[in-house]
Amino acid sequence: MVDPVVAEDSRIWKDEFRSLLSGVNLVVLIAAIAAGVWGVFDSMTDADGDRVWGNLTVAAPGIYAGWCMLEVAWKRLASVATVLVRLVSSCIVAPAFVALPVAVIQAIAVAFPSARQAIADAEAANSGFHYWWSEGMASQLFLVPLGGYVIGMCIPLGVALIITLPIVSIRAPHIAGAGSHLEKVAKGQRDSTTAFVFCGLGATVLGIILWVFGEGGSITEFPEDLGRFMQAMSYGYFYWDDAMWLLGVVFVVVGVALMGWGCVRVLFARARTAHG
Repeated sequence: MVDPVVAEDSRIWKDEFRSLLSGVNLVVLIAAIAAGVWGVFDSMTDADGDRVWGNLTVAAPGIYAGWCMLEVAWKRLASVATVLVRLVSSCIVAPAFVALPVAVIQAIAVAFPSARQAIADAEAANSGFHYWWSEGMASQLFLVPLGGYVIGMCIPLGVALIITLPIVSIRAPHIAGAGSHLEKVAKGQRDSTTAFVFCGLGATVLGIILWVFGEGGSITEFPEDLGRFMQAMSYGYFYWDDAMWLLGVVFVVVGVALMGWGCVRVLFARARTAHG
């Protein structure tokens, strides 16, 4: 006799895999594979690496996996388990649905002498250097799918923290906070507290990403950098890395404040329950 718990778990994962390969998700999957394949062929003649299309070979798995995680934000949810199951499938399974087909097509393509000749001609015309294929065929065939899969594992996690969970905490706070200490908060404040915690977490993660990629320094440099940024704006231009760094600082400060206020409410609720 089959264990009912095992049977239920099997049904949940079958339904999850079916949803990844149906409806809009299937359309996005096909588009992501097509984009990855386009990137493969474009990379062959882009010896300088000036065009952006070659990046699609490693970005395509993350595009599809990120979309799958984003889709949960507006789905009707029965419990937080739906979000957790999608997080696991988006991080582990979804990237493979794109990375593997792109890897197979790339391997088939370079098996043809004409493709290898196109790579060699582009490299020769660029003083013997090829941005995408300089490590050799074998390395490229291994590193591109692996890199795409690893990036595809990270993007859904970022989407979950920055977008999906904050939206769910606003749309369905009772689900986002289920089984946590948030349930100890008084009913009148529970929904807003849940939103504070998850929206604050999302803002903090987004701020850290912008902070890092914006190449900013210490938070103590914020006033000086803001002044320089505003002065540049008055002349009609600005640098994107400065803008990212400044926005990152703002998001981190706001995010930490929101999370802090939510955590204070939870701590007060726990104290009341303990003295109850």
